[in-house]
Amino acid sequence: MVKKMNNKIEKAFMSIRIPTQRWLNAMMFTEVLDLLDANKGVVDELALFSGFTHPPLPLETVYHYAPAMKAAILAAKARGYACGVNILATMGHHSENLDNSLKGDYTRRTDLAGNTCPGSFCPNDESFVREYVVPLYTTVTDTQPDFIWVDDDVRSGHGGIGPDCFCAHCLAEFAKRTGVLYTRETIADKLNCGEVEKKLAFRKLWLQGKRDTINRLFVTIEKTVHGINPAVKLGFMTGERYADGYDFDTQAGILAGPQKQEVMWRPGGGFYRDTSPKDMAGKAHDIGRQIALLPPEVRNIQSEIENFNYEALGKSVHINAAEISAYIAAGCTGAALNIMNLYEDIVLEKGTLLKEIKRQRPFYDALSAAQGRLLTQGVFTGWNKDSEAACNLRGNWFGPPEGINPHFADEWFELGIPMAYSPEQAQMVMFRSFSPRSFTEEELLGWLAGGVYLDGPALETLNEMGYGELTGFKVTGYDEIDCIEVLGDHPLNAGQEDRMRDCRQSFWPCPCAILEPVAEGAQSLAKAVDYGGKIKTACSMGVFENKLGGRVCVAGYYPWSFVLSHAKSEQCKSIVRWLTKDTLPAYVSSLHKVGLWARANNNGQRILTLLNQSMDTAEKLTLKVLTKKNTLRTLDKNMTETVVPCTGTDGVYKVFVLPALPGWCMMLAATE
Repeated sequence: MVKKMNNKIEKAFMSIRIPTQRWLNAMMFTEVLDLLDANKGVVDELALFSGFTHPPLPLETVYHYAPAMKAAILAAKARGYACGVNILATMGHHSENLDNSLKGDYTRRTDLAGNTCPGSFCPNDESFVREYVVPLYTTVTDTQPDFIWVDDDVRSGHGGIGPDCFCAHCLAEFAKRTGVLYTRETIADKLNCGEVEKKLAFRKLWLQGKRDTINRLFVTIEKTVHGINPAVKLGFMTGERYADGYDFDTQAGILAGPQKQEVMWRPGGGFYRDTSPKDMAGKAHDIGRQIALLPPEVRNIQSEIENFNYEALGKSVHINAAEISAYIAAGCTGAALNIMNLYEDIVLEKGTLLKEIKRQRPFYDALSAAQGRLLTQGVFTGWNKDSEAACNLRGNWFGPPEGINPHFADEWFELGIPMAYSPEQAQMVMFRSFSPRSFTEEELLGWLAGGVYLDGPALETLNEMGYGELTGFKVTGYDEIDCIEVLGDHPLNAGQEDRMRDCRQSFWPCPCAILEPVAEGAQSLAKAVDYGGKIKTACSMGVFENKLGGRVCVAGYYPWSFVLSHAKSEQCKSIVRWLTKDTLPAYVSSLHKVGLWARANNNGQRILTLLNQSMDTAEKLTLKVLTKKNTLRTLDKNMTETVVPCTGTDGVYKVFVLPALPGWCMMLAATE
């Protein structure tokens, strides 16, 4: 249904991760292989967990495991599967099973107060890298794996010590960059106190030091593995890594080595149970952001389907299968199934799940082939590698709220508005709080000449940075009591004039920014009143077109939440169309809770994937697409194709009414 593209991927990359005890025991491993053979095609490769607890294993244990690991790899290959090793702990995740884990006089990860995480080691300790990491990867490479995964313990944020390491080795490495050897006390002062610009610059230096730490470790791993066997593929398992400087493009290049070997990636995040399916959509956006930084030559991108601690009823078969397609929609090209317990009856507890994933495998293949590595288009949420440096700029960098909130605008993307995970393919940007501070002047001027949506604090930030004449408004204060939004008489509110939105500040506190238009042409979209109808501010939301031709919308009242009503969702879609000057590639115009990912291939086709984020079947789901084509072709998880004719136009957009989409199911659509 989709024309061939230069970056075409023939089928999804599908793998399964095998618990340690199951490959250590030959009979149990045979049971796994038999189950996979009974569902032939569900996966193509197996990854053997090196251990089953999260600190690094003693080298003696690694050496003891090695013969069984090699035997399991050979057994899997004999059945036609590629097979490799998932090294669960290089640095160590956190403290558990310490009696049976790595000991020794190595430096543990250390916080500002000097507290350490006993199960996590600092890779800036050269003796640790030389005496442990090199032998670990040497031994694993000698077992003849097709690939080796580096797990997501290679990061900051380890158990009990917060997001950074301030051990003597880390401070010494930082001194090489700054020329100053800071103590934990003096570096805390530099990170948390002083003028905003100086503090921001110093934090960016510290973030670069953290990037360098991981990159040095990866240089060692790559040289060790490829020095023994250049054919072994390396992969990295990630999550959102603002606190580590998000240097995935550099790290992918390092792991490829001088021979440019294929590199694998496994983007992830936390979604372990289906109690709240909304978290699956949030994880999809996490994954999309991680993938956005990867160079195009990284093609094997397996999403993490993780059900830890793997209870059979912890996550439904339906949601597990939907996850795979949702994460492919966000940019993956396959999935890594982390679904097995150490001790369960796998045929009883996982047989039905594997059968359903096998049934939907053709759909996963079709999604991956249609999208390839195409970037998503739409609304960008204003993040970059230095976003963490701009967090809590007026206070303690490590105080609450820790880190940035990458999900601040997720409700907007439940409306069928597409998200762009990188700025290159975005039609507009959303900024919150201090986030503009992490961007350059050139970047900010570029956005302000395009389309920008701001909350009150982001408006203040831009005005403080000297961009006031381009924003059109200022904040004169905040009201935290009994505010209700009332939509005004404005074309962007057409049909919704005088509609009220009461988000109950008494239940869900969120200060309402009192906005004042300060430039000619700045217009109010909404006011705020109290429960008696008294005006609290004449402008709680406004729009402005500046001298650069850019368009700005400032929202002072619950800018990121409670947008799921009909009136507010209609306004949101009107605002996005206005801000993008009708260049948004597509959006859902009907009242449905739907995630939409939009791409365009080299042949000019619109490639659209939709996730129904409701328990209700979406009937008469209406999609408006920026295209000159008059036909869409849709594909569902059952591989049912439907030709959908255009039913009308709305300006530059063609209107299509799609087939019914059941709750928490995916659909692929493409212009003919």
